[in-house]
Amino acid sequence: MGKLKKIWKRLNEGWTGTLFYLFLGIFLAFSLNQLLAYAITNTDLPLIAFYAVYSESMKHDNEQITFYQWLENKYGYSKQYIQTWPFIKGLDVGDIAIIQKSKDYEIGDIIVFKVEGQSYPIIHRIVAKNEDGSFQTKGDNNLAQLPYELKVKKEQIYGKVIFIIPKLGYLRVGLAKLIGV
Repeated sequence: MGKLKKIWKRLNEGWTGTLFYLFLGIFLAFSLNQLLAYAITNTDLPLIAFYAVYSESMKHDNEQITFYQWLENKYGYSKQYIQTWPFIKGLDVGDIAIIQKSKDYEIGDIIVFKVEGQSYPIIHRIVAKNEDGSFQTKGDNNLAQLPYELKVKKEQIYGKVIFIIPKLGYLRVGLAKLIGV
């Protein structure tokens, strides 16, 4: 029993204690996230999930051309209408998007959805509803829509962004780039 107390003491002190609790916290957060996902929603994301933004597709570096002008030319949306949408300034790499499942999705919502053949989900904005009930999406910073964005079915959608925590996801993005995911 004395040996266990020494190990426990070593795990709780100094830099080893800090690392131990850091990894324990990450493990518990990931485990709780997955447990909620499967237990509550029967999907691979829970009712509320955290998603780190990896690409610049939602960034607003050139918003006049890639965002406002594109939407006006393609759909006739006015700037005043577009500015009523949630998260009008988009998302930056490293932001944490908190998403929630919804029964209804609207034009302007930023959603996270899966695309067959891709190992990671996409986070883009709904720009139109199709007659069959599916959606069209586009990254705010993209010059055009990608083929898989023309018909996003509700079943593909994990949820919509309800809150953003700026820059908190840089660690996750860095780790993903480091291990090549």
